Amino acid sequence: MDRIFMFDVDGTLTPSRQRMTKEFAKFFDKWSEKNKYYLVTGSDLDKTKEQLPIAYIDRAEGIFTCCGNQMWRDDELIYDNKFELTSKLKNTLEVILMSSQYKHRYGNHIEDRGSMVNFSVVGRNCTQEQREEYFEWDKEKGERRKISIFLKQKFKDLDAVIGGQISIDIYPKGNDKSQILDVIEQERLVPPSEYIFIGDGIQNGGNDYPLAELMDNTEICDWYHTKGWEHTKEILESLID
Repeated sequence: MDRIFMFDVDGTLTPSRQRMTKEFAKFFDKWSEKNKYYLVTGSDLDKTKEQLPIAYIDRAEGIFTCCGNQMWRDDELIYDNKFELTSKLKNTLEVILMSSQYKHRYGNHIEDRGSMVNFSVVGRNCTQEQREEYFEWDKEKGERRKISIFLKQKFKDLDAVIGGQISIDIYPKGNDKSQILDVIEQERLVPPSEYIFIGDGIQNGGNDYPLAELMDNTEICDWYHTKGWEHTKEILESLID
Protein backbone atom coordinates (compact mmCIF):
# COMPACT_ATOMS: atom_id res chain seq x y z
CA MET A 1 0.00 0.00 0.00
CA ASP A 2 1.21 3.51 -0.85
CA ARG A 3 0.86 5.14 2.54
CA ILE A 4 2.23 8.44 3.79
CA PHE A 5 3.15 8.49 7.48
CA MET A 6 3.49 11.58 9.67
CA PHE A 7 5.25 11.38 13.02
CA ASP A 8 5.48 13.63 16.01
CA VAL A 9 9.01 13.27 17.45
CA ASP A 10 9.18 13.96 21.20
CA GLY A 11 7.35 11.20 23.09
CA THR A 12 6.50 9.41 19.84
CA LEU A 13 9.77 8.37 18.18
CA THR A 14 11.95 9.20 21.19
CA PRO A 15 11.62 9.51 24.96
CA SER A 16 10.86 13.12 25.88
CA ARG A 17 13.84 15.36 24.93
CA GLN A 18 16.13 12.33 24.67
CA ARG A 19 17.78 10.54 21.79
CA MET A 20 16.06 7.68 20.03
CA THR A 21 16.71 4.42 21.87
CA LYS A 22 18.96 1.78 20.31
CA GLU A 23 16.10 -0.73 20.33
CA PHE A 24 13.77 1.53 18.38
CA ALA A 25 16.55 2.76 16.06
CA LYS A 26 17.25 -0.85 15.04
CA PHE A 27 13.59 -1.29 14.11
CA PHE A 28 13.13 2.14 12.51
CA ASP A 29 16.27 1.76 10.38
CA LYS A 30 14.68 -1.06 8.39
CA TRP A 31 11.18 0.44 8.49
CA SER A 32 12.29 3.87 7.20
CA GLU A 33 13.97 2.37 4.13
CA LYS A 34 10.64 0.96 2.93
CA ASN A 35 8.15 3.71 3.86
CA LYS A 36 7.52 7.38 3.07
CA TYR A 37 7.16 9.67 6.07
CA TYR A 38 7.24 13.26 7.29
CA LEU A 39 8.27 14.53 10.72
CA VAL A 40 6.17 17.18 12.49
CA THR A 41 7.43 18.55 15.80
CA GLY A 42 7.01 21.51 18.10
CA SER A 43 10.80 21.73 18.42
CA ASP A 44 13.16 23.53 16.06
CA LEU A 45 15.46 21.72 13.62
CA ASP A 46 18.53 21.77 15.88
CA LYS A 47 16.67 20.12 18.76
CA THR A 48 15.23 17.53 16.36
CA LYS A 49 18.76 16.66 15.19
CA GLU A 50 19.79 16.18 18.81
CA GLN A 51 17.14 13.47 19.21
CA LEU A 52 17.13 11.62 15.88
CA PRO A 53 19.94 9.96 13.92
CA ILE A 54 20.70 12.10 10.88
CA ALA A 55 19.92 9.19 8.54
CA TYR A 56 16.25 9.22 9.59
CA ILE A 57 16.04 12.98 9.12
CA ASP A 58 17.57 12.65 5.64
CA ARG A 59 15.17 9.85 4.67
CA ALA A 60 12.11 11.91 5.64
CA GLU A 61 10.13 13.47 2.80
CA GLY A 62 10.16 16.69 4.81
CA ILE A 63 10.56 17.98 8.37
CA PHE A 64 7.93 20.32 9.79
CA THR A 65 9.27 22.15 12.85
CA CYS A 66 7.71 24.69 15.24
CA CYS A 67 4.30 22.96 15.03
CA GLY A 68 4.28 23.07 11.23
CA ASN A 69 5.31 26.72 10.94
CA GLN A 70 8.60 25.82 9.29
CA MET A 71 9.33 23.16 6.68
CA TRP A 72 12.81 21.80 5.97
CA ARG A 73 14.23 19.46 3.36
CA ASP A 74 17.94 18.62 2.99
CA ASP A 75 18.72 21.36 5.55
CA GLU A 76 17.00 23.92 3.29
CA LEU A 77 14.20 26.05 4.72
CA ILE A 78 11.21 25.62 2.39
CA TYR A 79 8.87 28.02 4.20
CA ASP A 80 8.74 29.94 7.46
CA ASN A 81 5.65 31.48 9.07
CA LYS A 82 7.16 34.37 11.00
CA PHE A 83 5.71 35.21 14.42
CA GLU A 84 6.84 38.15 16.53
CA LEU A 85 7.07 37.84 20.31
CA THR A 86 5.38 41.07 21.38
CA SER A 87 6.22 42.90 24.60
CA LYS A 88 2.63 42.35 25.77
CA LEU A 89 2.90 38.58 25.38
CA LYS A 90 6.37 38.49 26.92
CA ASN A 91 5.24 40.55 29.93
CA THR A 92 2.21 38.30 30.40
CA LEU A 93 4.39 35.18 30.37
CA GLU A 94 6.76 36.74 32.90
CA VAL A 95 3.83 37.48 35.24
CA ILE A 96 2.59 33.89 34.86
CA LEU A 97 6.09 32.64 35.65
CA MET A 98 6.31 34.70 38.84
CA SER A 99 2.84 33.65 40.00
CA SER A 100 3.25 29.90 39.40
CA GLN A 101 2.95 27.68 42.46
CA TYR A 102 5.79 25.54 41.13
CA LYS A 103 8.81 27.18 42.72
CA HIS A 104 11.74 25.39 41.05
CA ARG A 105 13.32 27.33 38.18
CA TYR A 106 16.11 26.25 35.86
CA GLY A 107 16.32 28.96 33.20
CA ASN A 108 15.26 29.46 29.58
CA HIS A 109 11.56 29.94 30.27
CA ILE A 110 10.55 31.95 27.18
CA GLU A 111 12.06 30.70 23.92
CA ASP A 112 11.38 32.68 20.76
CA ARG A 113 11.72 30.26 17.84
CA GLY A 114 10.88 32.82 15.18
CA SER A 115 7.74 30.99 14.07
CA MET A 116 6.31 30.27 17.53
CA VAL A 117 7.06 30.84 21.21
CA ASN A 118 7.78 28.04 23.64
CA PHE A 119 7.01 28.75 27.31
CA SER A 120 8.06 26.62 30.26
CA VAL A 121 7.56 27.38 33.95
CA VAL A 122 10.21 24.93 35.13
CA GLY A 123 12.60 26.04 32.36
CA ARG A 124 14.12 24.19 29.44
CA ASN A 125 17.51 24.01 31.18
CA CYS A 126 16.16 21.47 33.67
CA THR A 127 17.60 17.97 33.88
CA GLN A 128 15.59 14.91 32.81
CA GLU A 129 14.83 14.17 36.47
CA GLN A 130 13.63 17.75 37.06
CA ARG A 131 11.56 17.50 33.87
CA GLU A 132 9.88 14.34 35.14
CA GLU A 133 9.19 15.98 38.51
CA TYR A 134 7.40 18.90 36.90
CA PHE A 135 5.50 16.61 34.52
CA GLU A 136 4.13 14.56 37.42
CA TRP A 137 3.26 17.73 39.38
CA ASP A 138 1.51 19.22 36.33
CA LYS A 139 -0.52 16.05 35.77
CA GLU A 140 -1.94 16.53 39.27
CA LYS A 141 -2.31 20.32 39.25
CA GLY A 142 -3.15 20.93 35.58
CA GLU A 143 -1.07 24.12 35.49
CA ARG A 144 -0.26 24.04 31.77
CA ARG A 145 -3.88 23.45 30.83
CA LYS A 146 -4.96 26.44 32.96
CA ILE A 147 -2.22 28.66 31.49
CA SER A 148 -3.20 27.66 27.94
CA ILE A 149 -6.85 28.52 28.57
CA PHE A 150 -5.88 31.87 30.11
CA LEU A 151 -3.60 32.82 27.21
CA LYS A 152 -6.27 31.99 24.62
CA GLN A 153 -8.78 34.13 26.47
CA LYS A 154 -6.37 37.07 26.80
CA PHE A 155 -4.96 36.88 23.26
CA LYS A 156 -7.87 36.14 20.93
CA ASP A 157 -5.64 35.84 17.86
CA LEU A 158 -3.28 33.30 19.42
CA ASP A 159 -3.43 29.62 20.23
CA ALA A 160 -1.65 28.01 23.18
CA VAL A 161 -1.29 24.23 23.39
CA ILE A 162 0.51 21.76 25.63
CA GLY A 163 3.76 20.48 24.15
CA GLY A 164 5.94 17.66 25.50
CA GLN A 165 6.36 17.28 29.25
CA ILE A 166 7.06 20.83 30.40
CA SER A 167 6.08 23.33 27.70
CA ILE A 168 3.33 25.38 26.12
CA ASP A 169 3.54 26.21 22.40
CA ILE A 170 2.17 29.61 21.36
CA TYR A 171 1.49 30.73 17.79
CA PRO A 172 -1.13 32.57 15.69
CA LYS A 173 -4.50 30.85 15.64
CA GLY A 174 -4.65 28.35 12.79
CA ASN A 175 -0.86 28.05 12.46
CA ASP A 176 -0.84 24.62 14.08
CA LYS A 177 0.17 21.14 12.98
CA SER A 178 -3.01 20.74 10.92
CA GLN A 179 -1.56 23.04 8.24
CA ILE A 180 0.92 20.37 7.14
CA LEU A 181 -1.74 18.13 5.61
CA ASP A 182 -2.53 20.66 2.88
CA VAL A 183 1.20 21.14 2.18
CA ILE A 184 1.76 17.39 1.87
CA GLU A 185 -1.30 16.91 -0.34
CA GLN A 186 -0.03 19.60 -2.72
CA GLU A 187 3.38 17.89 -2.90
CA ARG A 188 2.04 14.46 -3.84
CA LEU A 189 1.48 14.21 -7.59
CA VAL A 190 -0.25 10.87 -7.03
CA PRO A 191 -2.47 10.75 -3.91
CA PRO A 192 -1.49 7.96 -1.49
CA SER A 193 -3.86 5.23 -0.45
CA GLU A 194 -3.80 6.54 3.12
CA TYR A 195 -2.34 9.24 5.37
CA ILE A 196 -1.38 8.03 8.84
CA PHE A 197 -0.37 10.27 11.75
CA ILE A 198 1.12 9.05 15.04
CA GLY A 199 1.53 11.42 17.98
CA ASP A 200 1.46 11.48 21.77
CA GLY A 201 -0.23 14.88 22.23
CA ILE A 202 -3.54 14.08 20.54
CA GLN A 203 -5.67 14.84 23.61
CA ASN A 204 -7.73 18.03 23.39
CA GLY A 205 -5.33 20.85 24.22
CA GLY A 206 -2.24 18.96 23.04
CA ASN A 207 -0.18 20.21 20.11
CA ASP A 208 -1.03 17.10 18.02
CA TYR A 209 -4.78 17.55 18.49
CA PRO A 210 -5.45 20.00 15.59
CA LEU A 211 -3.97 17.60 13.03
CA ALA A 212 -5.84 14.59 14.40
CA GLU A 213 -9.07 16.58 14.48
CA LEU A 214 -8.65 17.60 10.82
CA MET A 215 -7.88 14.02 9.82
CA ASP A 216 -11.11 12.86 11.49
CA ASN A 217 -12.97 14.84 8.85
CA THR A 218 -10.76 13.96 5.88
CA GLU A 219 -11.01 10.86 3.69
CA ILE A 220 -8.14 8.35 3.55
CA CYS A 221 -6.77 9.64 6.85
CA ASP A 222 -6.16 7.84 10.12
CA TRP A 223 -4.32 8.67 13.34
CA TYR A 224 -2.98 6.83 16.37
CA HIS A 225 -2.47 8.17 19.89
CA THR A 226 0.79 6.67 21.08
CA LYS A 227 1.89 6.23 24.67
CA GLY A 228 5.59 6.36 23.78
CA TRP A 229 8.19 4.94 21.40
CA GLU A 230 7.45 1.33 22.48
CA HIS A 231 3.79 1.81 21.59
CA THR A 232 4.75 3.49 18.31
CA LYS A 233 6.79 0.40 17.43
CA GLU A 234 3.77 -1.80 18.17
CA ILE A 235 1.53 0.39 15.99
CA LEU A 236 3.94 0.29 13.05
CA GLU A 237 4.39 -3.48 13.38
CA SER A 238 0.62 -3.90 13.24
CA LEU A 239 0.50 -1.88 10.00
CA ILE A 240 3.20 -3.83 8.17
CA ASP A 241 1.67 -5.36 5.05
